[in-house]
Amino acid sequence: MVMDTGTDMTKNKPNRLANLQLLAGTCLCAYSIAALSQQAITGSAISSNPSTTVTPSPQNLDTDKPEIEPKRAFTIIPRVKLTETWSDNVDIGRTQNNKQSGLITELAPGIHVDARTARLRAYFDYALIGQYYTQPSGYSRTQNALNTFGTLEAVTNWLFLDFSGVIAQQAISAFGTQTPNSSYQNNNSTETATYRLSPYIRGQLPIGVNYNLRYNRSTTQASAASVSDIDLSEWSGQLSGSTAFQSLKWAIDGSQQNADYSLGRKTDAQRINATATYTIVPQFRISASGGQESNNYASADQLTHNTYGAGFDWTPTERTQFSVFKDRRFFGDGHRINISHRFPLSSISYSDTRDVSVLPNQFTSVGLGTFFDLFKQLCTQIPDSPYPDPDTCAIQELAKLGYAPNTQFVSSFLNSRATVQRRQQLALAMQGARNTLTLMLTRNDSETIMASQAVNDDFALNNVTSIKQRGLSANLSHKLSAVSSLNFLVSRQESTGTGVSVLKTTSTLYQLNLISKLSAKTTGTVGARRTEFDSTSNPYTENALIGSISVIF
Repeated sequence: MVMDTGTDMTKNKPNRLANLQLLAGTCLCAYSIAALSQQAITGSAISSNPSTTVTPSPQNLDTDKPEIEPKRAFTIIPRVKLTETWSDNVDIGRTQNNKQSGLITELAPGIHVDARTARLRAYFDYALIGQYYTQPSGYSRTQNALNTFGTLEAVTNWLFLDFSGVIAQQAISAFGTQTPNSSYQNNNSTETATYRLSPYIRGQLPIGVNYNLRYNRSTTQASAASVSDIDLSEWSGQLSGSTAFQSLKWAIDGSQQNADYSLGRKTDAQRINATATYTIVPQFRISASGGQESNNYASADQLTHNTYGAGFDWTPTERTQFSVFKDRRFFGDGHRINISHRFPLSSISYSDTRDVSVLPNQFTSVGLGTFFDLFKQLCTQIPDSPYPDPDTCAIQELAKLGYAPNTQFVSSFLNSRATVQRRQQLALAMQGARNTLTLMLTRNDSETIMASQAVNDDFALNNVTSIKQRGLSANLSHKLSAVSSLNFLVSRQESTGTGVSVLKTTSTLYQLNLISKLSAKTTGTVGARRTEFDSTSNPYTENALIGSISVIF
């Protein structure tokens, strides 16, 4: 039997393991210290009984009245999931023009921890996934899946610690083979781990000036030797206060960032900015800013540029928000636009940003991610909600659809340089008595701003200067009964690279799932899927049947 320990980063990058272990250990220490201190002070119980808690796993499908005990400080829920997939193209990620059918067996024990104490709010979900393939015969491997984040209040109202960790399978190239999920053996996929620690202090000086000082340290490491690791270190601070004019406020922000790429050039960036905000009426305020920034993105030497911008915030009602800010930066015009409106049982939101990014899209946002944000907004409108807060509501509602909260609508790609990214997202969620519909349209445009360098990423292919990704996802969930639901998902993603020649890939997926609660602790799922992938190098089609059974303890 051939064994593949694809999650072992020591095989390719032994010199990076120390940082990974240090940050992971610190996150675990934060959990342990907070748990012990909270028990000593309040005597809060730790429960492993899922009948009195809410779990974000797809097993809990009872939509009537979930049993919730919001006062419990810690919730620990072990689980195990067995999935069997039959595919008529089981080896799509490793072979070309050699379509063959086979079975993929996955066994995934996992654990979920939810902490809600006086000093700690944290979310932790981990699964170890063992996979066995009939084609090639006897091949097996393991994968890790981690999603955790939280905040520890170390000193009351002054010192805090944010932390997060994500382990997931990521596409190396936007133009390589894209598979329906991480079950398939794919040479264009690698396991990537990102850990982040961010201590910060905040308070008020005797003269009435508010202050905030934060240090952010993160490391992103991939198991594939061809992919760059990224170590990020950043200081940021702010002073803010009022003036003699009650409606006029001011703020001074400063930041210093170092990004170290294992396969690329180290970059340094500094920025200082002053902002004035004037409130015309309580629902409308305007702001203007000016400052200076320097970096070595486009040159080996530090280049300094002046910056300025203006914008407004408008909240005509409690359900409607507009926020627009445009500024002049070293790369041209940057902007931040956010528009949202909540109806009684639906919500719509639009966001549009253009800024510098040093990390892939999956790691630029700390927290649960796109699906979670969309459903959290919807949950604020549920009348007489049985949930203690919108966060719990969003996790529970996503569980009924069979989605992990950090599910990405459009997959990103790994690179070894800073880029200018414009990201647009339009999201719509509608909820009825039996039906839930979610729509998501996304657009990501990435442009290289780095000086010429010999690094192995998508921008090095045919001297690509820009990469555009478009995505569409629509999901309809229909409640058949109190314990069963039927879900239909359609998604499409297109990636285009512009350079000496045009590179293009398109992936379309159709999936139908029936999810049913078999008992208080057991859930079964059966489904069918079709995938169509179009590219110049390795196009394919695939049909699959999937069955799974999940048990919580």
